[in-house]
Amino acid sequence: MATVPRTPTLIQHYAYLGDIYGTAQLVTGSGYLFRAEGKRQAVLVSYKDPELLLLGLVDVADGQYEVDMLVGRAQVVCGREEGRQ
Repeated sequence: MATVPRTPTLIQHYAYLGDIYGTAQLVTGSGYLFRAEGKRQAVLVSYKDPELLLLGLVDVADGQYEVDMLVGRAQVVCGREEGRQ
């Protein structure tokens, strides 16, 4: 039986680091690489840092947002933009 090599899975969360919103990518054994929204530079943050607040997984949250948009409930459910209904 042939073995298929496993490809590493990118684990990325929407996150806050203090007051700054962005994404945090899990780095095995080190913590998270935090990137502020719209920035290219990343900061390595310990997974124990109390300033790091992890939100939903990026791929799951984006997929759910697309489903909500198709059904027409995105504004009611998550209020992603200003002016919730």
